Amino acid sequence: MAPIIALQFHPTGRRYHFDAQGITDLQPGDRVVVKTTRGRQLGIVAGYVPKEKLDGRASKPIERRATPRDLVLQRQWQAKALGALIACREQAEKLGVKGSKFVKAEYSFDGSQVTILYTTEKKRTDLNILRRDLRRALRTQVELYQIGPRDFAKVLDGLGTCGEQRCCTRFLTRFSSVSIRMAKLQNISLTPSEITGACGRLRCCLAYENSQYAEAAKGLPKRGKEVVTPHGSGRVIEVRTLAGTIVVDVGGVRHEVQREDIGKEEFTNPPVEEKAWPDWLSAEPVSESPAPSQPAEEKKKRSRSRRRPRRRPKKKSESATSQRPASQSKTGGTPTGRKRSSRRRSKRGGVQNRRDDSPG
Repeated sequence: MAPIIALQFHPTGRRYHFDAQGITDLQPGDRVVVKTTRGRQLGIVAGYVPKEKLDGRASKPIERRATPRDLVLQRQWQAKALGALIACREQAEKLGVKGSKFVKAEYSFDGSQVTILYTTEKKRTDLNILRRDLRRALRTQVELYQIGPRDFAKVLDGLGTCGEQRCCTRFLTRFSSVSIRMAKLQNISLTPSEITGACGRLRCCLAYENSQYAEAAKGLPKRGKEVVTPHGSGRVIEVRTLAGTIVVDVGGVRHEVQREDIGKEEFTNPPVEEKAWPDWLSAEPVSESPAPSQPAEEKKKRSRSRRRPRRRPKKKSESATSQRPASQSKTGGTPTGRKRSSRRRSKRGGVQNRRDDSPG
């Protein structure tokens, strides 16, 4: 089986696997010619890939070793990359392309293809017209390749908040996943300006010591929990992960407790010393007020049962009708006991008189 070699196309670029195909005596740092999706490229040998790390996929073959002429051609085309990037930006401005930033242009070592890297916040961007115009202007095959915000920061380079060169440009070959949980575990302030990098994402350095913090945090309670300590029960105010201690607030006093002392209460409830009573006194205290006897309790129950229940107060209408004597109610009265008005009685009497006076 032919050995598999890991190649890089940039000093801090991603590593790809290629088949040596009978080429022997390759050492790290040697240059070889391979065929990729971006055309023929010059790759840098990073080392041999062990059999344990092979995924079983077929690898592309290495064509040949790079010659001094290939290296000279690569330098010449790299010098023209800046002009191709400027031409791309000018043409994009003429066409009115907005929302896209063109970052870098890369020629293949023989100039057969140029790849322009760009970044955009839009999901879909139609750059077919720009690609066609660039092919005419540069007279070579043009490919537009979109990159993410982390790759964009890697290409730009610069200094990080620590004052040194950015990790992505200096040595990172692959971006690992970073979560906000890593910052919480390391007790780092969650202020966006302190946990985000130049790319606007979480800093890659949060993942460097995450495994050590996760191992040291085992057995330590989280902040805000109630724990039992030799000083008493209290609430956790601070967790010092690497030191293996916690700061507990017990009755307004702060105590630093070690990992192995969490949950112990040997000083919380000290034993009560028994007092030595003299011979002429009884050890059991005598109660001054004796317990009530059984007859007294029965008397209380009887007195409670004899109490009459409270009567509900009567309404005004009910009390008025009930207090009215029966003699005042007339046979022709209303059901409520009200008297008929004298006017109605007089009217009735007048009508009756008229009927009596009328002839026949």
